[in-house]
Amino acid sequence: MRRFFGFLLTMALLGGGVFWLPYLQAEPVDNVYQAADLLRQDAENGGNGVAFREDNVDADEVYRALEAQYPYAFALHAVTRPNKTIELNAEVSRQARQEQAWEYAKVLAAGSISQTMTAEEKLRALHDTLIRQCEYDVDTAEEDAPDGSAPAFAADGALLDHKAVCAGYGRAYEMLCKAAGIQVIYVASEEMNHGWNAVRLGGTTYYIDCTFDDPIPDRGEYVSDQYFMLTGDELAQTHTWNEAFYEQLLDSLEQGGK
Repeated sequence: MRRFFGFLLTMALLGGGVFWLPYLQAEPVDNVYQAADLLRQDAENGGNGVAFREDNVDADEVYRALEAQYPYAFALHAVTRPNKTIELNAEVSRQARQEQAWEYAKVLAAGSISQTMTAEEKLRALHDTLIRQCEYDVDTAEEDAPDGSAPAFAADGALLDHKAVCAGYGRAYEMLCKAAGIQVIYVASEEMNHGWNAVRLGGTTYYIDCTFDDPIPDRGEYVSDQYFMLTGDELAQTHTWNEAFYEQLLDSLEQGGK
């Protein structure tokens, strides 16, 4: 069992004979981004998982690609079978509560932006709304071994409880932007112990870290813009992440017309 930023990826090897029919029925994909998109659709439709050819996907990378474009907290379960297939299933935790957060995000986004705003102005308005209504969860952050699956790490904690740690800000911001019709992804640090967001405008990728723009202790109406709309070179002064992976994901989303 491996722990990714508080979410569990479980892997099992099942015994038995080799059956080629499931291998032929496995979803053919060219990359992990396509696999993640299929899993997102499956989860949204209440599915029971998707089978892939084992040599086509890496479960760790699929998890990261799915996490980047799916604002719900989830656990990814992977079952490797002797017929050279791997079955992945994204199990959403606190589903009813997260769906409630999504409904609230749509209301909050609608009240924060106008259609006359530019994309950057909408991003800024949603950034400020999130920070002003959310407080950094110091108690959770100071725990010796915080449970990364707790609400404070997810969009529902930030939006419904108004308390979050770094991942909670990133996932809540992604959800708000999705409600506003803007494609924003969640980016995890190399250590997967911090998260922020990326958006591509005019062919350039910009990064937004709402966590670092929320003053601690909370200072009410004050909102920093130190980590708003930074280029990759600018963010690299303080953050470390697999930039190529997320650039390729953004490429894939653009090509898919999302």
